[in-house]
Amino acid sequence: MITEQHKANLVSQSSLKPVSKVEEWIGIILCILVLASGIVERLVHVPLSYDAKFSPVFLPFIAAIIAATGFIRLNDHSRWLGMQQILRWTGLFLMIWTANGLPLDLLRLTPLMPPGIDWPGFITKALAFATAVVLARLVMKRPDNLMTTNIATWYGYAAFVLALPYPIMRTLWALGGTIGLIKPGAAGEGFLPWLASIPWILAAILSLLLITTSRWKPRRLLLTAGWFATGIVAMIGPAAFWFIISSLVTGTDSDGSGIGIKFWVPCLFYSSWFFWSIAAAAATRSYQLRSAGS
Repeated sequence: MITEQHKANLVSQSSLKPVSKVEEWIGIILCILVLASGIVERLVHVPLSYDAKFSPVFLPFIAAIIAATGFIRLNDHSRWLGMQQILRWTGLFLMIWTANGLPLDLLRLTPLMPPGIDWPGFITKALAFATAVVLARLVMKRPDNLMTTNIATWYGYAAFVLALPYPIMRTLWALGGTIGLIKPGAAGEGFLPWLASIPWILAAILSLLLITTSRWKPRRLLLTAGWFATGIVAMIGPAAFWFIISSLVTGTDSDGSGIGIKFWVPCLFYSSWFFWSIAAAAATRSYQLRSAGS
């Protein structure tokens, strides 16, 4: 007699599909380009557009090796395919981290920000982002015989909670509160700085909209918004989280000197951004699968 656990295992195994030759070569070539670009970036000694605190210097090399291993098709055995799926998810995360700061570099190409781009770094980030897109296509493939009734919906609630710290703190400061501030007015005067919290208020609303699959909601618009927001924050969150770790290890910036804000505040913001990108990706993916038939 087939148990429910055995059925789940069969469904899981049915989703472990080998990568096609075209995808394999495209992915491997992109990984080689990321590796080569990372080497050139280090050799030319151009100042990085992001401080070294935001990512370890060896990140592009580790990301390229792990991602390339996720593309290589050794055999069609379920164990290797399962290991490849883990390598692809890991490579996807590392490639997105490698692409950190890419949105800011793109803004520097416009009049919105002062010019000055680290071009070798920009090329590495762009190639890493392209590799992440190919990896995302692989890991996000809809499994065969998927039982949508068993897909969790709590990710949206988690993303909603993780989107709140920044707007809550900004609102308190705009109302005259001093929690987390070393001196009054360190976060800016009046309600103008509060406008920076609007994207996170929208992110909180989006998180709630991804929980249910009601027909009145525009599916394609929600999926576009969900993946776009996840991609943008994912290129900021991991780097910011690494900044926290490196600061704690080295002991720098622990007193918030020079910014007038206590160190636990950026720790709260950066960690919430990091975990929001994960929760939002899960919520968007869950909504995508659950709403496929609606």
